[in-house]
Amino acid sequence: MVNASRFSLSQKSSRILWAFLISLIFVSILCFFFEPYWNTNDDIGMSMVAHGYGFAAVSSPTLVFSNVVWGYLVRAIPQINGILGYSIITLGTLVGIGTAILFVLRQFGIGWLVSLFVILFLLVRPVLFPQFTINAGLLAVAAIACWSLYEQQENKYALSAGCVLAFCSYLVRNHEFLLIILIALPFLPWSKLLKDRTAQAAAIGLLLAISIATFIDYQAYQGSEWQAFNALDPARVPFTDFGAAVQLNQHPEILSRHSYSTNDISLIQAWFFADPTIANPTALNAMLAELGPLAAQPNSLNNGWEGIQALAHPVLLPGVLTAILLFFILPSRKLFITWVLCLMALFALGMLGRPGILRVYIPVLALMLIAPFLEHNTNHINKRLSWYFAQVVIVVAAIFNTIQVFSDSKAAQLYSESIRENLSGFPDHTVITWGLAFPYENVYPVLKQSESAMKYQHYSLGTDTLAPFSRAFLEEKNGTGMIARLISKEGVPIIADKPLFDLLAIYCKEHFDGDLEELVSQQYGHIHLSWRRCNTQKSQ
Repeated sequence: MVNASRFSLSQKSSRILWAFLISLIFVSILCFFFEPYWNTNDDIGMSMVAHGYGFAAVSSPTLVFSNVVWGYLVRAIPQINGILGYSIITLGTLVGIGTAILFVLRQFGIGWLVSLFVILFLLVRPVLFPQFTINAGLLAVAAIACWSLYEQQENKYALSAGCVLAFCSYLVRNHEFLLIILIALPFLPWSKLLKDRTAQAAAIGLLLAISIATFIDYQAYQGSEWQAFNALDPARVPFTDFGAAVQLNQHPEILSRHSYSTNDISLIQAWFFADPTIANPTALNAMLAELGPLAAQPNSLNNGWEGIQALAHPVLLPGVLTAILLFFILPSRKLFITWVLCLMALFALGMLGRPGILRVYIPVLALMLIAPFLEHNTNHINKRLSWYFAQVVIVVAAIFNTIQVFSDSKAAQLYSESIRENLSGFPDHTVITWGLAFPYENVYPVLKQSESAMKYQHYSLGTDTLAPFSRAFLEEKNGTGMIARLISKEGVPIIADKPLFDLLAIYCKEHFDGDLEELVSQQYGHIHLSWRRCNTQKSQ
């Protein structure tokens, strides 16, 4: 019995090692032949905060979107061959996710071929276009897979690994973690949680770790320097993320009572927080209270339907069709309930004003793709036509999806090389960057940071404008904030698109009775750097 136990343990260790090596080689090969680019500018922003460059005047673990504990982990990773710690931990997380899912599939008796194509399907886009919300969701999916293995085979290593993965998922992005857990409720190991003390102890440990991390994160933002940020952030979210601006602009009577114009609200929607008279959390909250719940607004049901329709997006469609086919090939009650929860969650997100956020959907689809294999492993399913059909579906869909991602990656690389070439001579003094006019994802790739780009100083108009680590906060403190410079004789350099400049022109007229003038125009490819001044009596 002892020898058999040792053999089993050795076999599991061997499978874990092979799963790790395969995942590591997979990620390394992709990064060698292709250049990964961030999926959104959020990760670049958090990398800037963690390492103190770009719009961050100083390095800080307070990443805002991720838990501060994760921020400390990121900063603890040294730069290797010019690759920043944030990039290393992002790609390292994907290696860990691949290791866990590959090991679980193999333990369930799924063949190497199918297991490898599942990993290819799930990870090729997250590796070449990484994003922290996607990583958080995939960590939660990997945790669900490990817990399923424990429920069926009582593998304690899988139980522990699942808890670690779940904790990391929570640290990276707690909202996505909770969404995946909600949708995956039928696949949680309820039978073990109800009667197994080991599972109960693990659950308590996980909840305790999450509670401690939440408390540490809360305390990190309680300093006086965070007061303005903490007041504005929850007030701006309905405007920037959930469509409150559109609803409120249809109620001029509410705006009038609080001395706001429709342009002011549009500025808040466009992340313009440089003027505290507009970015006033007290007034914003009061107007929201008068407007009422966003989910109760007239177009909320349409938004909910848009949340479902977003599944037809070209990036998501291969995963959606594959998941649906697997549901019909390998049906189960658990899987049916999971699909119902999935559609309900996406509809609810749409009603709240957040339909079609791809980075939220990608991990959800990963769960729907892997879920049939967590219940229908080769010890239970009919190995005849249905199983072989499922394998064919996975292989074909993975190949099609990979071709699509490779094409997107090559296009992104060509575009990025052009962008960086045109930025030659870009100034290293402080420049206002507003909206999507500055292509952060192309200028700051995941692995290759140019020395010139690292010297750029961004005064970013966005979530972190009022955060104490930001260059905007420092400039404001020194009396050289955007508004002060906008009404000065010298003006201020701004990168923005025409609609945003139009909003700024109206702002200049309404708040300073002035006219917005362009002093100097500089072109860097399609990036337009414009020195603007609000001509008022004070600036003349």
